[in-house]
Amino acid sequence: MESIVTDLVEVMKKETNFLARERAMMIFFTQLITTITQLAFQTLDEEICAQCKKEGFRVDRKSERTITFLFGTVTYVRRRMKNQANDIRYPLDEFLGIRKGLRYSSLVLRNVSQLGSIMVYRHVSQAIDCLTSWQMSHQNVQQLVVKTGELVQTRSTHESRYDGVIIKKKVPYLYLEGDGVKIGGQKKQSLEVHRFQVCEGSQKVGNRSEMIAPHFVSHLNRQKAYKEMMAYLQAYYDLSHTVVISNSDGGSGYEKAVFDELALGCLRHEHFRDRYHVHRKIKKRMPFVPQLQHRMIRAIEHYDWQEVQLVLDTSESLIEEKEAEASEHLRLLHHYLQRNWPYLKSLKARGIRDPQACIGTIESTHRKITYRMKRQGRLWTKTGAQAMTRVIDSLRNQEFEGWLNQYEALPDDVVAQEKRWQAMKRWVQKKPNFQAHEGAFKGQIGEGKAKSAPLGQFAKGLNQLIMTPNYL
Repeated sequence: MESIVTDLVEVMKKETNFLARERAMMIFFTQLITTITQLAFQTLDEEICAQCKKEGFRVDRKSERTITFLFGTVTYVRRRMKNQANDIRYPLDEFLGIRKGLRYSSLVLRNVSQLGSIMVYRHVSQAIDCLTSWQMSHQNVQQLVVKTGELVQTRSTHESRYDGVIIKKKVPYLYLEGDGVKIGGQKKQSLEVHRFQVCEGSQKVGNRSEMIAPHFVSHLNRQKAYKEMMAYLQAYYDLSHTVVISNSDGGSGYEKAVFDELALGCLRHEHFRDRYHVHRKIKKRMPFVPQLQHRMIRAIEHYDWQEVQLVLDTSESLIEEKEAEASEHLRLLHHYLQRNWPYLKSLKARGIRDPQACIGTIESTHRKITYRMKRQGRLWTKTGAQAMTRVIDSLRNQEFEGWLNQYEALPDDVVAQEKRWQAMKRWVQKKPNFQAHEGAFKGQIGEGKAKSAPLGQFAKGLNQLIMTPNYL
């Protein structure tokens, strides 16, 4: 300890300004911690490998590996072990949770991915440079987020992910919503993030309202998002005594029939048309009579079709001549309200009196996606967009750390598929045994044919085509 203090004092004395002095102290402590960590890893490797030997493994070889932790970069030597079935393990890597092909620890994966979900990759790179003793380019940040998103998706979408759920929840009301969000894609593509969310209601926390037990699912493929939400509902909830209240804008893929399937087995299902989209439709179709827009909204809230018809008639009477476009707007609005009228009835009118009712919130929950993925003209690849949405949803569902804490805890079929792929890759890359080639033999038509005869002419042409060297 005294030698460490002495060395630190010497390091501090060498610098002449405050910033350089503190930077030198940071480098000193980083080097000290990495040195101690190397010694600790060496001791751990010996202890863990001794336990593996009892399980039938033997030391195959030693190899070096460099891993970046939050406190610094550590280079250590660990043992590779193999059993009679040729199963290969790195016990120290398994103990530390360091995954194959990565040079960053699990905590680095977690923190970088969380930062990447709320700020652009260049800003994440700058934050790492400022607050740690190591650096990471924005390209590496992107690769790390994509890798983490794929890792989380593999674990969170497998069929066995809900095997540990035994007791299903029974709740009186369940609020289910779905909608899509357009984002910019690279190469002039337009991508759409399909989202479903479910919660048990809302509650006041200070001056804000928060959803109770929310769960979010997002995917670029609507069918996959739908199947994930279906699996979650069937795994966690007993819907036999639950009133499911769904809400959507009625777009393609978000019709009432879709939510009927999600609410399969429930006590009762009530579907609503999203209020935000209804109000926006009214303002879009009635721009020439702004004084009647609020009256129309109030008529819908009171579920009074006669008042709605009266407002439409009044608006039509205020249309000036040669305004065919306004008449068309009113006609379209009339058909829209008539088509969605069964879904505009209020909760109270349907006999639902839940003080914790939570409906029409999906537009506000889009913000986690839109703030990160739509501003400043950002363009995404399908892989990058899917990874980012998976990271954001896992963080919101409070599942992110749980999936990352599983070291290669993949289902048996995924492990078997990976082993088959590795074996096939080794077989393809294996250099084939050399086989001596006897060379090509020159063929010719037998002698004794007149050169002027057709067969002789054919033999002459054949000899000219065959260019095989005489030495073969």
